Amino acid sequence: MMRFCFRSFFSEKIKEFLIILIEFMKWLNLLKCGYTDIGGTRFVVDHLRDETFVVVLPALTHNARIEATVRVEYTSHCVSYGPKAGAMIDFALIGIERRLFDHRGVARAFCFDRHGWSLSLPVIVKTLADRKYHFTGHGNWFVVEDIDDHGATVEYEVFFFLRRDSGKSLRLVIESAYVRDAGSETTGAKKNRRGTIRFKVMVAKRLMGETIRNPARNDTPAQKE
Repeated sequence: MMRFCFRSFFSEKIKEFLIILIEFMKWLNLLKCGYTDIGGTRFVVDHLRDETFVVVLPALTHNARIEATVRVEYTSHCVSYGPKAGAMIDFALIGIERRLFDHRGVARAFCFDRHGWSLSLPVIVKTLADRKYHFTGHGNWFVVEDIDDHGATVEYEVFFFLRRDSGKSLRLVIESAYVRDAGSETTGAKKNRRGTIRFKVMVAKRLMGETIRNPARNDTPAQKE
């Protein structure tokens, strides 16, 4: 009986994992397709396909010039919102065609506003090498871009993490990007002026396998390999 229970338990867990994997693959297939149709309207997402760019680190006294290749990936959070704490999204109300599962298996809803704002992401990514970034306190970084939203200037918050891939290659994942709602219960990550770092410094530390620490607190690791 005990053996049967274990088998049943693991069978259910494997089933859940496969469901999550299949649902997550839908996001990858959506990127490959390049668009999704919701309520008779087509929303393009091909601008969120993986891309690469090169960051040049100039030669220093003890280091030669380095050209690092950065591969950029975008998650479904860039165009979707999640459920509120302790609640679930009612897809029967908003439409099952808006459902997206993220890499954790959480059901999220395609967000028309986030999708519209995401059209600015490729342009923002192209200027990453010349920017400074803020530490969130949760192991990742963010940058704020002022963008135009129907004639109004709003702060577009872009969150990401950076990892070494192999050799002189890095992986940059845009985890989420949105304009914080004025009525939101959260105030957003604090933009500490002392807690900023330049992207090229981040790239150099990643290539050397060093821990990136919160610049505002030298004793606090920000990201580890």
